Amino acid sequence: MIKRTLGAEPTYAYYLSNAPVSTPLRTFVWLSGLRWAVEQCFEEGKTELGMAHYEVRKYPGWHHHMLMTMLAHFFLWHLKSRLEKKSARADGIAAAEIIGRRLPLRIETIDEVLAFVAWVQRRNHTAYLSHRKRRQESA
Repeated sequence: MIKRTLGAEPTYAYYLSNAPVSTPLRTFVWLSGLRWAVEQCFEEGKTELGMAHYEVRKYPGWHHHMLMTMLAHFFLWHLKSRLEKKSARADGIAAAEIIGRRLPLRIETIDEVLAFVAWVQRRNHTAYLSHRKRRQESA
């Protein structure tokens, strides 16, 4: 597919595809315009959401991190489109403030804090044991 700009000195962009010959031209046009949205998602994910800050050792962890970052980006865009008329500031920081006000972690006493920490530790230990068991079975 070849795409060009209008004007006295047009610029050309070339795309190769392995799609079937029966693919309609409108599909190619739609996909060629989609590239900008994907690149914008990556740029905003790197700056606001920590897409570039990952420390994983295997592809499943990397895929999980990328998926969560893109879902967070989708959530922020949805939030921004909903709040655009109400708030001039609808970036990641504003979203965190809104979420903090709407979904507070209601821990009021020291016993509740300790119970929450114990729950997180139990959950992490269970995941560790499960991972360790799988690793031993595959060896």
